[in-house]
Amino acid sequence: MSNHKLNILLVVASLTAASLSCSLPSSGIQPNANPESTENAPANELPPGAPTESISQPPATAPSGHCDNPLLPVKIGATWNYKLSGPYPDTFTRTIVSIEESSFTDQDTFGSGTVRTGKWNCENGNLIALNPSATASATVSSAGQTSEFTTTSQSGVTLPAIINSGDTWSQSTTIEGTNLISGLTAQAKNEFTSNCTAEGIEAVTVPAGTFDAVKITCNTNMTITVQMEGISPPPISMSGTTTSWYAPGVGWIKSLGTGEDVEYTIELTSYTIP
Repeated sequence: MSNHKLNILLVVASLTAASLSCSLPSSGIQPNANPESTENAPANELPPGAPTESISQPPATAPSGHCDNPLLPVKIGATWNYKLSGPYPDTFTRTIVSIEESSFTDQDTFGSGTVRTGKWNCENGNLIALNPSATASATVSSAGQTSEFTTTSQSGVTLPAIINSGDTWSQSTTIEGTNLISGLTAQAKNEFTSNCTAEGIEAVTVPAGTFDAVKITCNTNMTITVQMEGISPPPISMSGTTTSWYAPGVGWIKSLGTGEDVEYTIELTSYTIP
């Protein structure tokens, strides 16, 4: 394989990882007995007589801010630890580092040394992930690659405020930026859409415990275009599926991802919510 083709593949890998990371949710867990202590907590119980088709309900009182969501506790300092299994096994810690009236910022710190910072918008409890991940750039940095991508357009919702079994929603995002590979510059763009469906509540066991969790499956289709040294190969189309589980009032506890001969698993290992 020529160096030029290899460089193109590295750019594609960066954009693919960035788009998949946009579809990953935030996380958090808290037990029944003591909502202020969340380290290695047991599963939350559903209220007696709660209908199984009702996954998340509006808060009993008006939300104190646009970022209040039944499936994700947005609190400064909230921290969740995850284990990533697959082609590139790793661990990472996600922390909410700042909150504003209608947005918040989270940060992932990977065991391999990568740090990703992401911005979310909030609209009456609907949470919208805006920024791509930086995980891919660090993964290939040893090969002489640096990636800088930004989100240039976005529509739809990542995590709705209210979800019932059978609900569907989508999010479309365009990422554009520059890759510097061995002294060569490549311009790249990834346009992708995730279509998600809520599939009900399941009991899910992860290293952090067992939880009654909402199952959500998202199918992502993407088109990647790259230009390097005046050469523009045909656009590359890819697709993948991510199934994630959230515990109501708790957060993301597990994801399974498949696509383009790649499979990965992410599981919650421990957490702390202030």
